[in-house]
Amino acid sequence: MIKVIFILFLVLIISLPSAFGIPLSDKTALKSTFPVVIGEHNFVVEVAGNLSADRFDFSASDKKITLELTSSLENNILEISFSKRLLGGDLSFIIDGNEISPDTKFGSEITFVTMEFTGLGKHNLEISGTTHLDFFDLKNELDFEITDGYVDEIIADMEQNSLIITLFDPGDDGSLSITLPEDIITPFDDGTFVVLVNEEQVQHISEGNTITILFNSQTEEIEIIGTHVVPEFSQIAPIVLATSLIGLLFLKRSNRFNRLSLVK
Repeated sequence: MIKVIFILFLVLIISLPSAFGIPLSDKTALKSTFPVVIGEHNFVVEVAGNLSADRFDFSASDKKITLELTSSLENNILEISFSKRLLGGDLSFIIDGNEISPDTKFGSEITFVTMEFTGLGKHNLEISGTTHLDFFDLKNELDFEITDGYVDEIIADMEQNSLIITLFDPGDDGSLSITLPEDIITPFDDGTFVVLVNEEQVQHISEGNTITILFNSQTEEIEIIGTHVVPEFSQIAPIVLATSLIGLLFLKRSNRFNRLSLVK
């Protein structure tokens, strides 16, 4: 009798998943990580879902991420995260030739995308943007003083109208004083800025166009938000570079003519 009850118990355990109709694969996320190296910049695109990512490609010229996917289920869930510096602006999503509108959330640095679609077998996903590496390193353009830590970089995020300051080796009693000229970042109408430390709004001290921000050893990033960021700087910088190159070529050519004149 005990043996019969034990056998029935085993049969019940085995049949429960089929009775409730929940395949184990539906609860298992397949995760893939794709590194993207562009010059000195290193990015990571992360993909997770109940289907596999067989091939990944990023085109800087087309501002496009392409994924080839394989699904063994009819209902598919896919999550993708990537840096806004790698691909940003107005994003569009096309799966198997059809444009979709997935749930998209934007952090200060990362874009998170969650999408659902149907169909077994192979799928092609294209994510297109309008910006790629459209940011400017302003560390050497701004005056600042920092105590108990180091400034790694200061990046202008034109989409968010903000400056993003990344810290290195911060201490518990750190402070950053930075001067913000209006040709770099414009304050709000009342002359103030919004300051975020690790994405949390904090109070700061303002004296003219210089602000002082306190931070601790947990601080990785400080963001200063205004109404406009480096419109003149971003447009003039390429012109200045081109003018410098033209001037250099002109000087070389003049020197060559002078040498020829001396020879004659």
